[in-house]
Amino acid sequence: MKQAILPLIGLITLSVHSAAFAQVSNGDFELWSNGSPDSWTTTDSGIQVTETSSQLHSGNLAAAITVNTGTQSETDFRQTVSVTSGESYDFSVWVYHTEGGVAARLYVDGYQGYSIPSKTGEWQQLSYRYTATSTGSIEVGLRFYDQSGFDGSEVVYVDQFEPTVSSAPSEGGDSGSGNSGEGDPDGNDSGDGLSDLSSYYQTAAGLTGYSLKTALYQIIRNHSAQSYSDLWSFYTAYDLDKTYEKDGTILDIYSENPSGADAYHFVPGNHQCGTYRGEGECYNREHAFPRSWFGGAIAPMNTDVHHIFPTDGYVNSKRSSYPYGEVGNATFTSANGSKLGVAASGLGYSGTVFEPVDAFKGDVARAYFYMATRYQNVISGWETDSSYGDAVLDGSSDQVFEGWFLALLLKWHQEDPVSQEERDRNESAYLFQGNRNPFVDYPAFVTEIWGK
Repeated sequence: MKQAILPLIGLITLSVHSAAFAQVSNGDFELWSNGSPDSWTTTDSGIQVTETSSQLHSGNLAAAITVNTGTQSETDFRQTVSVTSGESYDFSVWVYHTEGGVAARLYVDGYQGYSIPSKTGEWQQLSYRYTATSTGSIEVGLRFYDQSGFDGSEVVYVDQFEPTVSSAPSEGGDSGSGNSGEGDPDGNDSGDGLSDLSSYYQTAAGLTGYSLKTALYQIIRNHSAQSYSDLWSFYTAYDLDKTYEKDGTILDIYSENPSGADAYHFVPGNHQCGTYRGEGECYNREHAFPRSWFGGAIAPMNTDVHHIFPTDGYVNSKRSSYPYGEVGNATFTSANGSKLGVAASGLGYSGTVFEPVDAFKGDVARAYFYMATRYQNVISGWETDSSYGDAVLDGSSDQVFEGWFLALLLKWHQEDPVSQEERDRNESAYLFQGNRNPFVDYPAFVTEIWGK
């Protein structure tokens, strides 16, 4: 896996003049004076910006940004953005990679999504919805990261910065929604499909039901499968606690205590599982959708990071391949309150189930909706691969789940909305393997497909 290691910043700040109107100052790069784009300034020599008409996303001119250092810590290209408290702003930019040795990362009052540097010779969009918590100024722009193979000089074309203002708040009141930023992130759609979608999902616009699910399958199906060992590198770089204790240790959904101090911590890379005798010794790779349910270590499911989380090895072993569910009588409880035991009365299933804590139930549900969509071409054949999988899967490629389990997933999805941590992980997964979880970007897709 190629990891973004050395940062080369290009921060671009956009002028948002009011809650009702937003405008990028020379965001289309059509205006230049003395070889520099109007309204933009460079503060370091790590990048050079020149006008170009050879690669355009729109209009007559674009910016050609030449990244020429792998050691310079900061090379800034910026303005100042004014934002109004409570307003949501959709920032987006188009980038075009020429060699694949540099990744671009969107910056909106903090670091957001990456481009895919291996997608050379084509335009790709980065976007982010930002909800201002106070009236004032923020920085918006790009940071460039050298990748494996960077030869000391590479051109990235940039065009069409376009913030727009939305009256709809972000999911759960959080700012940002990955590469989406449009539609109805609260899930309160009009009932006739989501029509205002980002370019990544444009072919799904206006669709509902299983037609929407099929369109999403076509969008996310051809991801670049990584190796099983690459998952360790992903965890070390991206699955870190930046939300709760914010200490940079591994964020383990089976041990993280969302409301207090964790009982133990895992240092990235140092506490990877080999052997273990009890809880707190090491973390491993938990297939939220157990691999025995799809026939074993089969690509690409076995390495699809959208459903494989770092978790305590011992707790993972307790979960085994039991279905997720709500526990009535616990036989095991982990340090953070995750439980294994007999299913609660009224669940619709009477066997053994594993229940994560409330803060991560929505994450798990959306991972399952992703699996039902990404693998809809084969998932109908998985029903008989495992008795526990048979209890969850209904043998179809459209509904996919048995009624009791679908009701549980819908409940968890609604009760635990998408968090910023989940959005950030979705962005990182997009960089890692080249596809996204649509139900993190657009939570309303869930009810459009299964909720009616």
